[in-house]
Amino acid sequence: MLTTKPEDNPLLGSREVHTVAPGVRTLGLQGNSLAVETDQGLLVVDSGPAPAVVPEALDRLREHTDQPVRWIVYSHGHLGYNYGVPGFLDAAAERGHPRPTVVAHENVVRRYRRYLETAGLQNHINTRQFRRRSEAFPAVPPLTFPDTTYRESLTLGSTGRTVRLLWAPSETDDVTAVWLPEERILYGSAAVINGIPNIGTPMRTMRDTVRWADTLDRLAALEPAVVIPEFGPVIREGGAEQLTATAAALRWLRAAVVERLNEGRCADDIVHDLDYPPELFDVPWMRETYGHREYIVRDIVRSETGWWDGNPTTLHPSRPADAAVARADAVTDKQAVLDHAARLRDAGRVQEALHVVDLLALAPGDTPEIEAARTLKRELCALRAKDATSYVSRSFYRTAD
Repeated sequence: MLTTKPEDNPLLGSREVHTVAPGVRTLGLQGNSLAVETDQGLLVVDSGPAPAVVPEALDRLREHTDQPVRWIVYSHGHLGYNYGVPGFLDAAAERGHPRPTVVAHENVVRRYRRYLETAGLQNHINTRQFRRRSEAFPAVPPLTFPDTTYRESLTLGSTGRTVRLLWAPSETDDVTAVWLPEERILYGSAAVINGIPNIGTPMRTMRDTVRWADTLDRLAALEPAVVIPEFGPVIREGGAEQLTATAAALRWLRAAVVERLNEGRCADDIVHDLDYPPELFDVPWMRETYGHREYIVRDIVRSETGWWDGNPTTLHPSRPADAAVARADAVTDKQAVLDHAARLRDAGRVQEALHVVDLLALAPGDTPEIEAARTLKRELCALRAKDATSYVSRSFYRTAD
């Protein structure tokens, strides 16, 4: 599971309890997380990355309310948000409280089964995306399957404050938003992240851009007075407008990419051809702090085309190592390649230098030229990481072989 140190984990929140409204607070267990007081007890959304973080969080929360935890709601099925559940269950048992009920959208069950089947793959992805050693992730994820699931919506509690869980497919197909209709407070969950939507992350499964836009429009139609995003400050003014504007940006991307696909262009051409409208993209809530607009472009391409890039060479390619050896062997003056890549680097053309150095850097072996190419590639990746706005891009540059 992910580290519990805030400085090392971009998913952790501020670690403090913040009051949004009477009886509604963010916890900082993972992102903002959420605690809502009801007549039946506390509803907690997102339990954190590990049971160890729960006691401190509960101590802070008990300064505001002594209600027992009645429900633990999964905002979505990504594991780091839900690993803390056993800590809540243990705390309830120690206090003699009834066991909290774990609630999630029904698609979480299918996701969890897939995560068990692909645990090794998930760990490999996470070691690179979050720059962690493989030992930081369990070989078999300690999952807590939900006790109760729902399909479209679910109202919790029979008296007092109304808490409505709403299916909000976006980053995943199992996202749950929380709507408090009397106060018009919306916890946007993974659908609202106060940054460009996390679509098209390089090593993740495909996400549906238009479905995310549809979800944002549906949430905006609630006309929330307050929007609590999964990450970032609470939005007390213009929340619905922000949701609508984000949806409009996603729809613009979809139309622009499809237009170019219809012209026969490939993904690499399209990402360099788009002129993004500043009124949609140069706004605070579309900052590329985690995701990136080019990621979204590539996911839209993936949603409409196959895996082939159109180059006949890649249709039935050799093993990567064999192809790398053949390219490196074809270069009779390897020092010239290194020198040219260095000149491109010095001219500020770092990405082009990476393309050149890969003529040698990907080949196996430990000859001096190959080792020099790998060293230069690490330097080039470090330079690219400095300029990358997206945390994910920085991670992949910094974990490059």
